[in-house]
Amino acid sequence: MTKKTIGLLAFLLLLAIGVLAVYLPGLHNELVFDDLRLTDGTIFGPYDSLLNLQQRLLSYGSFVWLDAVVGPGWWKQRLFNILLHLGTTVGLYFWFRQLLLATEFSEDIRAAESFSSSRIAALRVGVALFALNPVAVYGVAYLLQRSVLMATFFAAWSCYALVRGLRQNHKGWLAAAVAGYILAVLAKEHTVMLVAFFVPLYIFVKRPGVKQIAGIAAGCMLLLALAVYLLAQVYGSFLGRVFDPTSLLLVQQLDALRPGLQSAVFPLSILNEAFLFFRYGVLWFLPNPQWMSIDMRPAFPLSPDAFPQLLGALAYGVLLVGSAWLVMRRSNALGLAALCLLFPLLLFGTEFATVWVQDPLVLYRSYLWAAAIPGLIALPLIGFAPKTVYTVGFVVGALFGGLALERVLTFESQISVWSDAVEKVDLQAPANAVGRWRPYLNRGAQYLEKSLTDSALADFTMAERLGEPRGLATFNKGVALQLQRKHTEAIAAFRASEAKGNHGAELYYQLGESLYETGRFTDAYTAFSRALELYGPPVAENEEQRKVLENARLRHAETAITVQKYDVALQEFSLLLQNRSTSARFRSGYGLALLGAGRTAEALAVFDKLIADRPFAQAFYGRALARHALGNTAGGVEDMDKALSLDPRNQTYQTLRAQMARLAPKR
Repeated sequence: MTKKTIGLLAFLLLLAIGVLAVYLPGLHNELVFDDLRLTDGTIFGPYDSLLNLQQRLLSYGSFVWLDAVVGPGWWKQRLFNILLHLGTTVGLYFWFRQLLLATEFSEDIRAAESFSSSRIAALRVGVALFALNPVAVYGVAYLLQRSVLMATFFAAWSCYALVRGLRQNHKGWLAAAVAGYILAVLAKEHTVMLVAFFVPLYIFVKRPGVKQIAGIAAGCMLLLALAVYLLAQVYGSFLGRVFDPTSLLLVQQLDALRPGLQSAVFPLSILNEAFLFFRYGVLWFLPNPQWMSIDMRPAFPLSPDAFPQLLGALAYGVLLVGSAWLVMRRSNALGLAALCLLFPLLLFGTEFATVWVQDPLVLYRSYLWAAAIPGLIALPLIGFAPKTVYTVGFVVGALFGGLALERVLTFESQISVWSDAVEKVDLQAPANAVGRWRPYLNRGAQYLEKSLTDSALADFTMAERLGEPRGLATFNKGVALQLQRKHTEAIAAFRASEAKGNHGAELYYQLGESLYETGRFTDAYTAFSRALELYGPPVAENEEQRKVLENARLRHAETAITVQKYDVALQEFSLLLQNRSTSARFRSGYGLALLGAGRTAEALAVFDKLIADRPFAQAFYGRALARHALGNTAGGVEDMDKALSLDPRNQTYQTLRAQMARLAPKR
């Protein structure tokens, strides 16, 4: 084994140790936000087979296939993300090593005795600072964003294969580059522009003539056109338009600030994204944690001359044209720097394909565009003494690693990740910084789940203040108030949420609960009926959805008894018993519905069987009513005594027992 090989292996080992030190503490983090798609049936099931071609087949499918091979456990999936990150880093190292070998450096730099060592040291520092970068955490620790990790992995190795094939005139490597491109697109569609980058990469390495450039460009554009056509079959509804309900509402808010904006929102989105390109770049080179979170909401431009967005768009265009010109003209360090800039400039083009209002600045997507950063970091370091380069790299790498670990720990739980986002919300931002409510809404939902109602109410109130448009913050306020048993206020919140356009099943279910608690039984029955209509049939594989529907049907049935709609109650309890025939609550409810419908003998048989199986207070209460209705009031009193012995504080039981005692024959 040569000294160079030993040095490379030592570097890769140290790099792996550094990456593991950053990410292993987060191995048991909770699933957060988009990660929950891993539990709702949208990935496990639909992505079982490679033969079922669909978007992000490889990345989403890998969750299913890995689970089948190594068994369940989110920590195993996280470990795979870390391995992908390491694999990407290694791919970048070999790619840029090939590029640096193809780069012409000035005579005075090459003449230095330590030139070769300085070049390799600079590259290693560049690769390490990518691997340990705090922004990378949003691609690695955010589990579902494996799509961008895997896409970047294939993109890096594809570029390496292309450069290797061009330098060695080896068709096998060139074929591997095309295969890598296809795999990258199958992992995440945002890599579709990678094949366009192949053209300047080819020019830089080969310095071909015009005819050769035209031929390669034609081939790459043909492959790009085919990929775009296939993706358009899936994402056609996204192109050039607002593609989700929340974004539509946000655009309406912007239109209220600047009438007519809605018709020009697509070009304004392009303007905004071109400016944000530079913000992404700044974050990768100056990764201040105070500037980053899982949910970032910059101001959206209201006009084509908005500042600084217009300046950013002009700079983007100048940088794109200037970099392309330099690659055409130079194969030196300046040309390589231009090539490194062309990578993100070209791949960022997918951001201009649709309207980004809901997620205009998303850090995990930038992982792909940052793949050229090792080259941009390495170039200015080449020529310095290797010891100096390594010292600088160690200091900055340690700083980056510490900051990255801090970012990993923010992903520990839903509350921690949204608390971090809340801390970064600019409450003084202009009104066109739409969407700032989401961190408050999502953290409030987590507080609510943990019954921290005061904290939840504070977050929902802030979300309302910041313009949450769908009435979800108001609805959740109602749920929090309901948990505090402030049902009148809860009802007002539910009605306000409904007025904002929230007509979801959960709204009417919770409204029904509070109406019932305030004695408005007929209104509660109507609300539960509406909830059932909206829930629809459950997905067979979705146990959580089945339980929600079951609970809604139960409350509908119980309220139907209260408002004396016994036929409805019997129908609902019959449906419930089809799925859970042994449920004591369902059987008891069915018996009470039989009593109300005048089918007393059948009701008595139900309660007799229920008591024989499992004696509990409501079963004795129901049998007491049945016995009394059949003329056996004394037996009813006995059953009420048993009911009270099991639930002595129940006022309904106490009252009924007293009434029956007065009617029972004296002994």
